[in-house]
Amino acid sequence: MTKVSILIPTYKRPDLLVEAVKSCLAQTYPPYELVIGDDSPDEITAQVVDELKKESPITIRYIHNKPSLKQARNVNMLFNEAKGDKVMILHDDDLLMPESLETLVNVFERDPSVSVAFGKQYIITDTGEIDPESSITFNQDFYRIEKFEGTALSPFESALCQQFPNNGYLIKADIIKKMQWNTDAGDACDYEFGYRLGLAGYKMYFVNKFLGKYRLSAGSISHSKTSDCAYQAYHILSNSKPNSPFSEEVRAKRLYERAPIAITEAVNLGKRGKAVEILFSEWYRKRILSLQGLKRVLYILFYFEPKKLFRA
Repeated sequence: MTKVSILIPTYKRPDLLVEAVKSCLAQTYPPYELVIGDDSPDEITAQVVDELKKESPITIRYIHNKPSLKQARNVNMLFNEAKGDKVMILHDDDLLMPESLETLVNVFERDPSVSVAFGKQYIITDTGEIDPESSITFNQDFYRIEKFEGTALSPFESALCQQFPNNGYLIKADIIKKMQWNTDAGDACDYEFGYRLGLAGYKMYFVNKFLGKYRLSAGSISHSKTSDCAYQAYHILSNSKPNSPFSEEVRAKRLYERAPIAITEAVNLGKRGKAVEILFSEWYRKRILSLQGLKRVLYILFYFEPKKLFRA
C-alpha cells in the first residue's frame, strides 16, 4: 500500500490550517501521516494542532521552528522529515478535494514510471467559496484542460507553462529528498522547483479533474509589497531555453505577462537597473508609451521607501 506523507508549511494561520488538515483527514484514501512545519512566533498554532491530534485517526507530527526557517527551508525540513514513499505539499490556506489522494495514487499504480501527478484546482475566496468562472479561466491559463491530460506535455513544457502546480501534487519521496527547494529563489521557490523537475525530465501526469482548492487571499505572498515572485519567475523564464514550438510560445507568453509586475517588484527591491532592463526588453518596450507604461517609468524614476525620508 502506498504511504503518503502530506506536508503542510504554516505561518500564523491557525484557523485556515484547521481547514487544511480537516480536508486531509477527509480523504477517501487516508494519508500515512501529516507533518506540519510551523514558522509562527507564538504558540497559538501549537495549541490548535494539539486539539486536532486528539480527534485524528492519522498520525500528525508537529514541528515548531524556533527560530523561523522561512518558506524554502521550512519546506526542505518537511521533505527530510517525510516517512512516506509519496509526498504531497499542501499550503496552509488551501484544501484538498476528498478523492485527491485516491485519484493521484491510482495514477502511480497504473504507471509506476510517473514521478509526479496532479489535477485541476478550484479558485476559492477568503471565505472558502468556489469561484466557478475564475476556476475555469485559471485552469485554462495553466493548460489544465482535457487537451493536455496525461503526459500530453513533456516534463519541461509542463513545468515551463506552470501546468505543474505550486502545491497539491503527489511526488515520489526519493525525488524531493535529493531535489529540494532553492533557498536563493525567493518567493518563486515553488515555481523554480517545478522548473528544475521539468529540466531533469521527471515524468509528469496531469489528471483532468478538480482535486484541490486554491485560495486567492489578499494576504498571500503575491500581494505583498516585498514579494519578488514575478521578478524571480521572469529571471528564470528569460534564461530558459525552449526546446519545442510549444515551449517557445509559452515562454514568450509568460515573459509578456510577467514583465509589468517584474518591473514593479524590481523597483520595490531596490533593483532599478534591472527594472530598466525589463522596461526596454522585447517583452515590454512596445508598451512604454501606454498609460500603464508611463506610470511604470515614473515609478522607476520617483519611487522611494517612505522610511528613507526620516533617515539621517
